[in-house]
Amino acid sequence: MKFSDIIGQEHVISQLSDLVLNNRLSHALLFHGPEGVGKKALALAFAQYIVCENKQGHESCGECPACRKAAKWVHPDIHFVFPVIKDGSKKSISDTYISEWRAQLDHSVYFSYADWNEALGDGKKSSAIYVDESSEMIKKLNFKPFEAEHKVMIIWLAEKMNVQTANKLLKTLEEPSEKTVLILIAENLDFMLSTILSRVQQIKIPPIDSDSLKQYIEKEYQISDDLRNFALKYGKGSVLKTLEAISQSEQSQRYHEWFVQFMRLSYKNSMLDLIKLIDEIIKTDKVEVKGFLNYSIRYIRDNFMLNLQQNHLVSLVADEFQFAEKFSTYINPNNIEKIYTSFNQTIEQIERNANVKIQFQVLAIEMVRAFKMG
Repeated sequence: MKFSDIIGQEHVISQLSDLVLNNRLSHALLFHGPEGVGKKALALAFAQYIVCENKQGHESCGECPACRKAAKWVHPDIHFVFPVIKDGSKKSISDTYISEWRAQLDHSVYFSYADWNEALGDGKKSSAIYVDESSEMIKKLNFKPFEAEHKVMIIWLAEKMNVQTANKLLKTLEEPSEKTVLILIAENLDFMLSTILSRVQQIKIPPIDSDSLKQYIEKEYQISDDLRNFALKYGKGSVLKTLEAISQSEQSQRYHEWFVQFMRLSYKNSMLDLIKLIDEIIKTDKVEVKGFLNYSIRYIRDNFMLNLQQNHLVSLVADEFQFAEKFSTYINPNNIEKIYTSFNQTIEQIERNANVKIQFQVLAIEMVRAFKMG
């Protein structure tokens, strides 16, 4: 993968290539930032740039044998560590799942932790970097480079290392092997050892600039200007969240219709009609039900921002904004906490396998009370 394949992040790309060109390459770097801003893409492109045999200024050539191998994720001096699931029949190390990893990268280098768990199984099991991985990491890091001047190890979601694995990595950071570059990628530094954070060069990856994301969306997706603008605003510099908004556009329309009915009937205290609407909503699967509730929480938040005249903080398409212009007056400081809490509690109870219909009926009663408060 070349730097030119990355969406935006020109400043970071320049910073990374300068490290190599000016012979200031650290033995351990940590790319951190929000989900979907291109940390993994930057690490992959940077690894290819490091091993490239014919660098073109701030870009890898893309043609030399090293670049061709790196682009297929098979360069012998580029190693991958990533979360895996526990399976009694398999060793819990990255090499066991390297085929799945390469297939996921071939599909898109922009994927989330949830996407990866789904690729590993059914998404019900959470993956992690287990202690079995530590010995594999140490063994690979002790190898001399096979072909390139440096060997590179990319550790995706380093915060998913358990304590034992993290402590063993710490020893490697304290006594690094020659000609070795560790690239750690993380989204939540709070879950990482402070001793590791103090021994790496931290590079904060910012949200992708809106112009670059806009160009990418216009090139890859044939969608309306209204949807594109909404997706960009909703995504807030994350390509994953931007694409999520696009993929959920049809669902969002259905969720909006349900939300409008639910709120109007709650305001009128029409319990019989509310029960009929609830029956319509819950006859879908649990994913749809939770999708509606999460949509409602986001929409309630935007309505409250409109009530506070903070229009620049909302992400609404035309139909949503048209309804919100009047409805937002009913979401105010008197009832926002009750409304927001009620929706969140409904999600929590459903996730605990509580009766969905009963939880929605409780939510309806709480909404009736909330509107009386407002």
